[in-house]
Amino acid sequence: MAVLGLVDAIVLSPLTRDGRYKHMAKRDAAVWDRWLRIHAEHWQGVAYDVAVGGVLPSEAPEEGAFHKMWQYETALKIDALVVRDDRVLVVEVRPWATVSALGAALCYTMVLDRAGLSKVPLFPAIVCEGIQVDVAWCAEELKVQVFKV
Repeated sequence: MAVLGLVDAIVLSPLTRDGRYKHMAKRDAAVWDRWLRIHAEHWQGVAYDVAVGGVLPSEAPEEGAFHKMWQYETALKIDALVVRDDRVLVVEVRPWATVSALGAALCYTMVLDRAGLSKVPLFPAIVCEGIQVDVAWCAEELKVQVFKV
């Protein structure tokens, strides 16, 4: 199986609080909006719904829209990549962070790193209102940054 990178090129946008964060659920968007209010000034740009990895169909033509659609449907979808000159945060946003949020942040970071696209270090992060106590401990041990807002 081929190792796949990004489905589409990353397009950075300013970190503005407009309530429209591509494919982010309403409850997640409210949490994200609070994070932006507190932290946006420290970052240079953001990309939402970044699709990375996935698979390609074996029975389809080699190129074209069908391939891209198939890869997008099977790819991991990163809530947000937050960028500055020295680092990129690979962010999972959840109102209540559980094991699945931690796993998402770690997996998204690893798959994006495997694609070899970043010239600066990638850091997994969770943005949440609250987090399970054991998940908070695991995040600390695994060096996953947790932002409670």
